[in-house]
Amino acid sequence: MSRINRLAVAAVLAVGVMFAGGVVGANPQPALRGVCTKVGDVVSAPVPLVCKQTTKNGLRWRKAPTTTTITTTTTTTVAPSTTVAVVPTVSLAATFITGSTFPKAAVVTANVAGTVYFIEGASPVSTVSDITSARYYRWTSGVVTANTPTSIALDVDVLTNGYYRVFVANSQGVLSAPALNKVTISISRVSDVVASTCATGGTCVVGDTGPGGGVVFYVSASNFTSTGSTCNTTCKYLEAAPTTGTNSWTDAAYVWSGNTSVAIGVTARGVEIGTGFKNAQAIVTDDNTADRAGTIARAYRGPNNLSDWYLPSKDELNQMCKWQRGQLWVSDATICNNTGTLNSGLGASGFSTGYYWSSSEFDANFAWSQYFDFGDQNDNTKHTTYYVRPVRAF
Repeated sequence: MSRINRLAVAAVLAVGVMFAGGVVGANPQPALRGVCTKVGDVVSAPVPLVCKQTTKNGLRWRKAPTTTTITTTTTTTVAPSTTVAVVPTVSLAATFITGSTFPKAAVVTANVAGTVYFIEGASPVSTVSDITSARYYRWTSGVVTANTPTSIALDVDVLTNGYYRVFVANSQGVLSAPALNKVTISISRVSDVVASTCATGGTCVVGDTGPGGGVVFYVSASNFTSTGSTCNTTCKYLEAAPTTGTNSWTDAAYVWSGNTSVAIGVTARGVEIGTGFKNAQAIVTDDNTADRAGTIARAYRGPNNLSDWYLPSKDELNQMCKWQRGQLWVSDATICNNTGTLNSGLGASGFSTGYYWSSSEFDANFAWSQYFDFGDQNDNTKHTTYYVRPVRAF
């Protein structure tokens, strides 16, 4: 073999070796469906090819599969809100309100909790502010509970005689006034209205007759709480049972309670003004023996048949002692003492100069009392008989 022929054979073998290794040298892109040498070999450019085993032709180049990215969008369905604005409606127990009583009152029932407004005449109303900002028309309002008849006071200082449309607004800001919701009000002029007395809800001073028919002996500078009394958290006065007139009271001596040796405890140990009713009720609950200081005071009904009379607490009793001695302006911190003189206006109230029971328990065997002659307060044995004078807060 000539030298030229040997070189040619060597070149052919070299090319064969390059293809047998699956590497394309001078031409990196083999022909589609051309022969390849190893399953899985890949050529990526310019066209992706992969070496695959075919059934008829053996190893051949085929187009490589492309990767497809699929984006999935999740759609969330939100249920519509089920909250529906409630349209208020309002009805009136009476549409014509008259008479000589003061103040007038309209009984209103609404289907929602909210505020009822009364506005005079035919002023245009779309919102609450149309009512509250009205300059040339009078209006008043009151709070109602849903589906509960509510009495709303109609003050003569605000309203005048005439007809008023009735609106109701709820917490959702919805305002409604059906066309028939009109009330005609006939109110006595202010000059024709007789001022309320202490007994009928007016202002009281010491010595006045209170709503229970007793004599006012204490006026508080601010409201106090007397739990169980009709006035509850808005009490301002104390009245003592009267000793003359219908259903009057006679001071007599009684044992403090049917229980004279077992402690009632904290529920009967209030000493402050406003704690007497709670003490007295605890005494009765503990032992309901009749004709004892606690039970006899709670059973009293007075001239006006009221059921919230009670045995006064230690401090309430002290105020009553101050009053009967004429010491109306002594500090609450100072007990009644013998430096004063008996109140000249107290003759009809019939106080004794002896000891009076309070409703304030001291311990299992003792309770607080007060000596009205000298004004000192002492803890005395419960089985002792002392005077009793019921009081009530209002």
